[in-house]
Amino acid sequence: MIIQDSIPAEITHLAPGYRRLPAGKLANAVTWMEARAPKPGLARPLLMTRITNPDCASYRAIFFEIGAPWLWDSVSEMSDADISEHFADPRVHLYYGHDESGAHLGMVEFFVADNNDIEITYFGLLPALTGRGFGKRLMAGALDLAWRLDPIRVWLHTSSFDHHSVIGFYAACGFVPFATGFEIIDDPRLKGTLPRTVAPQIPLIETEWSGINAASNLTQPRTLAQRRRLRGDR
Repeated sequence: MIIQDSIPAEITHLAPGYRRLPAGKLANAVTWMEARAPKPGLARPLLMTRITNPDCASYRAIFFEIGAPWLWDSVSEMSDADISEHFADPRVHLYYGHDESGAHLGMVEFFVADNNDIEITYFGLLPALTGRGFGKRLMAGALDLAWRLDPIRVWLHTSSFDHHSVIGFYAACGFVPFATGFEIIDDPRLKGTLPRTVAPQIPLIETEWSGINAASNLTQPRTLAQRRRLRGDR
């Protein structure tokens, strides 16, 4: 799943070691990936319907059904007017993917930048349909539409909040990693933009840790060799 973002210009230099976040914050490891040419024979594309003026209630329902398990919450902070304004921008493309019977299977949103890059900002199947080969068909449909616009490249980024196989999936669709980084966010389940029960695979921590010897635990040596020496391992 993709969450809308752009790659930061600056590089943060960090010393190796663990970093603890305040309660209520989440760290998201990010991989940026790009495709510079179509991948032949990817999959049989789904039927794709462009939605230029989505019904706000329907769009929210689809967005949350697909995205809540991966902590998508941006639409929670958008009014109906915000959603309408967003899709009034002709650079924003929203497509719903359908099978041959017309059943709705997923959504793709991409943004055509002024420099002729195309960023896939949201991509996902309805949760009940994962693992059945529809993901590649949805991506094939999205990329077929994107490459028709003759972009320099198509790019996206993925997240450690996503399914563990997602980088392999995008690689199989022709995307190559070109940068890594991280994102710190407020946990949407605590700020109230998503229910507390979603995304149970991502720990929800709302109170600061106050364990015994917390300070000494945080300052003990960080390298594997130092930890082994501290324990007396050989």
